[in-house]
Order: sequence, then structure tokens, then C-alpha cells
Amino acid sequence: MKSLVFGVLCVTCLAGAAFGGTGSNWVIQQGNKLCLRSDHIARKTIVDNRTIIFDLDDGTRWKNTLQHDCTGLKLADGFAMVARDNYVCANQQPIKIIGPGNVCYLGAFAQVASAP
Repeated sequence: MKSLVFGVLCVTCLAGAAFGGTGSNWVIQQGNKLCLRSDHIARKTIVDNRTIIFDLDDGTRWKNTLQHDCTGLKLADGFAMVARDNYVCANQQPIKIIGPGNVCYLGAFAQVASAP
């Protein structure tokens, strides 16, 4: 019974939290934070030490500007992150740089034009 109630509540929460105007079913607003469904992130592109582009399965693209410059991010072999509740949220998600091990935090997300 708990599973059924939880499932209904989750579906209700997600349906009510969908972020309007993004054109993506994989983006929600949680409070004042924009969140991406981690299981629908198709690709992550490191632009520089402060910018990461997230491409979602549905073709939408999201630029994240990290809270601070993340030394070594552009030169590293990527980064690792653990998504809580299957979402990657702005201004709270830590990422760990592979290699040097620096920990940095995602900042705000902004939708950008889809890749050609």
C-alpha cells in the first residue's frame, strides 16, 4: 500500500512540477531550482572551467554555469556526479573532477538552442 500511495504522490508531484515553456518532459521546477532528469541526460559537454552543456534525450540543451571557476575541469577526463532522487538540480549538485578530485557545484541552468 505504501508503494502505491508513494507512486501516486510522485506522479502527482511531477505532473504539477513540470517546468512550462521548456519543451522538455525531463525538466522540472523544485521550489526555486530547475532540475534535469539524470536518466535522460544523453551527453555532457565541458565548455570551459565554469560551463557545462547538458543534452537531454528529447533534444533540448541546458547550459549550467558553475557557482565558481572549477580548476582543472576543462583539462580533466570529465566529472562524476551522484543524482539524488534521479534529478540533477541547479545550485545544489556537487560534481567531482576525475583525476584531481576537485569538488565543484553546479550553478544555474539556462536553456540554449538545440544543436543542428
